[in-house]
Amino acid sequence: QPVMQFLAAFPANLLFPVMVFLILKYHFNFQLWSIPLMLIGSQWYVAFNVIAGTIAIPKEFHLVAENFNTRGWLRWKRIILPAIFPYYVTGAITAVGNAWNVSIVAEVVSWGSKTMTATGVGSYIAKASSNGSNPKLALGIMVICVYVLVLNRIFWRPLYEYAERRFKMD
Repeated sequence: QPVMQFLAAFPANLLFPVMVFLILKYHFNFQLWSIPLMLIGSQWYVAFNVIAGTIAIPKEFHLVAENFNTRGWLRWKRIILPAIFPYYVTGAITAVGNAWNVSIVAEVVSWGSKTMTATGVGSYIAKASSNGSNPKLALGIMVICVYVLVLNRIFWRPLYEYAERRFKMD
């Protein structure tokens, strides 16, 4: 946990120039490598929620596991993973929401005279913003909002409700 908290204190946006430099130097496909740029800042939402989940495991659970000599994979499968699953889902929901915002920055990257653009709604919004096209900007933002709303209703809400119902420790 202390290592994760230390790493999380490092500003993720400082890794952007390093990643862009590597993408340019090794001629990586920017369409593919824009995804790790989006993930750089989002991963901490998952990490911190998982840490919170591990801290929230009641001490009694650990004592019961010790008394029954539950070790290794069985301990992970029966105690740790079910306990952190609701926290993981919460972190994943937050991380995905953040990734949509970061996509606006990560899909259009400039390095000197070189500009790399990935195909996506983030680059669409970035271009509309730089061109001053308010109708296109509004359309791009509406597309993200509708997509996030539909994804939340169809996937994240049922998964969250399942995690809360099935794995909540009260």
